[in-house]
This record gives sequence, structure tokens and C-alpha cells, in this order.
Amino acid sequence: MPRLLHVGLDDTDSKKAMCTTYVTAVILDELKNMGFPAAEPPKLIRLNPNCPYKTRGNAALSFSLMVETDEVHIIKDVVLAKVRELADLEERGTDPGVVFLTGRIPASLAEFSTKAVKEMVTMKEALDLAKSIGAEVHRFKYGRGVIGALAAIGNKFDNGFTYELTAYRTKVHWGTPRSIDRTSVFEMDTKTRPYTFDNVDYTTGEVRIMPHTPCPVYLGIRGTDPAVVESALKMLRLEEPVERFVLYRTNQGTDAHLADVKISDAKVYSSVRIRGLVSSAPSTIRGGHVLFRLRDQTGQIDCAAYEPTKHFRKLVLELVPGDNVTVYGSVKKHRGLSKTINLEKFELMKAATVTSTVSPKCPRCGKTMKSEGRNKGYQCPRCKFRDPLARPTVVELSRRIKPGLYTVSPRARRHLSKPGESVYVI
Repeated sequence: MPRLLHVGLDDTDSKKAMCTTYVTAVILDELKNMGFPAAEPPKLIRLNPNCPYKTRGNAALSFSLMVETDEVHIIKDVVLAKVRELADLEERGTDPGVVFLTGRIPASLAEFSTKAVKEMVTMKEALDLAKSIGAEVHRFKYGRGVIGALAAIGNKFDNGFTYELTAYRTKVHWGTPRSIDRTSVFEMDTKTRPYTFDNVDYTTGEVRIMPHTPCPVYLGIRGTDPAVVESALKMLRLEEPVERFVLYRTNQGTDAHLADVKISDAKVYSSVRIRGLVSSAPSTIRGGHVLFRLRDQTGQIDCAAYEPTKHFRKLVLELVPGDNVTVYGSVKKHRGLSKTINLEKFELMKAATVTSTVSPKCPRCGKTMKSEGRNKGYQCPRCKFRDPLARPTVVELSRRIKPGLYTVSPRARRHLSKPGESVYVI
């Protein structure tokens, strides 16, 4: 009788080579050639971006197959053999994990997946869960990848999903500079926005669809419509051969990592969305980083726009105490410092009123008068006219920043962060 078999993989890559998406792509093609096509597009799940143990993109993969009971062992043998063959097992920190699960996805696994995207989870939690739901676990070396493998299987895209069409390089090109017709990338972006996103960074003129690492990935196009993503690829003028393509469903660009919390509940290594009031004027510190403090009814916390966010820092500098904002970002704690939110974006909900006190003009010569002391009137420095009853006028100043969403540019954006329509007016 046919049964649904879920396969999860993670941590087959290293900072120097390989990529878990490529290992998965090879496995999928081999299984398809053997008569075992995937039941739906494979899942590419970005996990907690703040995890100190993460690999480059912190992505875990899973796919599902409808197979006969006596065929399950064939699938398992292929998967495990390919992981042994392709994983960068010689590299320190590469600790693959593979998980097999049959049948429906239990609620406890879906909850675990949500936590793995938003917070830190432990190996003990993962192994205890796997045992409780009857999942078959395979650990290579320490096997930390079991966490991601379980999370990838259990992810139900509660925040929605997007697609990524990934093209892989032929092996002879691994580790060499990637080449593509840049003009075609900008043309593609113009024709397919907003159904594709983060193809280019217009603030720097940078092409963003290609990584800079020595991994097998040639390029990836992200979007909300699979047909548009596939047509976008055809618009590109590629300058090297492609070994294979895979279309993934993914949680990229969905803000799935963010938790709505109060300041007092912001955990280190988590990603948060907090609404509050700006309580200190933003200032630039050594290194070009911009900081301000945010407060709500539970406390205060520092918010930082770091130097790599470039133009975004200018937007942050436009905030003033009293602005009502929602901030989005990861919670970090650097040595000797308090907790800080590393900003991914912010939304100005309601701008504070900024005023200035203007001295009166001299009625005789038009020169700006000077105060002679509190409630003592003003005197003109030019013609010496005195008016003991004159008082300053309070005027509201115009502000350049307006209510709306402001995000970092694509070069600084995290995989999980939803792009949004940022207003770059400053």
C-alpha cells in the first residue's frame, strides 16, 4: 500500500564547499530517474538566522515521496549513500543529519519547526521529539543537522511561502568566479517585479542572484509565482553551462522568523517585532553604526543600524524621541553591552511633532531681535528698538521622514526578511 515518506536533510555543507540544496537536488534527480518523483516541490527552510552554529545560509531541506512499503528501504539507501558521498565530512563543523518520517506530520513536529525558525533549540529537544513521533534519525559525526532536518519536514509555511528557482554549476566551475550578462539581470528585474524580488540592489548597482561562495550554486531567482520565476530565468543571458535546476518552496521573504513581543520578553538569539516609542535621539558611533533607544511599557532596549546597512542608517538618523515605531530585527548581546536589536527594517507608525522657538522680528528694521531675559522682552541688535512685551513664536518644523516602512537594501537583507516597499527619500 502506498505511503507518504518525508525526507529531511541538513548541515552537509561547510564554509568552503558543498551545499545542502545541491545534495538534495542530486538525490531528487536520482530518485526521479529511478521512478520515484517528488510528490510536490521540495522545501527549502531557512532556520533561525541568529543561531551561532549556523552554516552559510542556515537552510534545511526536505521532500516527500509516495512509495510502496517495500520500496522505502530503496529511498533510504539512495539518500544516505549520497550524503556520505557529497557532504563535506572532512570539514570541522559539518555535522549532517538525515531524518525519515512516514505518514502525516504531527502537530508537535510543526511546533518544533516554528521554534527552530524563531529561537534556539537543542539536540536533546530534537532527539526526544524524533523518538516520540517515530522518526528515523541518522547522524553523521555529531549530527547537529538532525535539528534542521526535522524542522524542514515539519514546516507548514504558517507565514506563507515563496519560491526559489536554483541553478547549479557544472563541477569544473566550482570555486571560480561566476559570470552572467549583468544587463539581462536588470532587464529581467524590471519585467518581473514585484513577482520576483531581491534580484539586484539599485542603491549599489549590485547583482544579487549569485552567491560569492565556492559552493555549487550558480544563481537563484526568488519570487511569489513559480511561473514568473521560471520565465525570469529564461530572460537571463547565462555565461556558463548549468548542470541542473530545482524549484523550491521556501519560507524566504516571509518574516517567518519574527516574534511579536514586548521589550522585556526579547530573547538573545531570537528575532523580534516590537512596537514602542523612540526614547533617545539616534547617534552615530565609532565604526559608522547608528544607535537609538526604544521603550515600551516593559522597558527599554538599544536598536542598531550597523555600517553594512549603508543608506538605511540615514533613514534611522531621521527619527526623533517620541516617534511611534515598530522595529524588526535580531536580538544580540555583545560583550559588556546590553541587549541590542540589530535592525532589519522599521515602520514609522506615527511621527512625533518637532517644534522650534523663533524670535520675533524688529518692527522697525526687520532684524531678528534678541531676548533680554525670561519675560523681559526683546531688543533689536541693529536699531536698538525695545519691546518688553514681545514673545517668541513656537512653529512646527517639517520632517523629511514620513510614516511608512523603511527597509535595508537587498545587499543587507536576510533571507527570511520580507522585502516590503521601502521609501528611499532621504
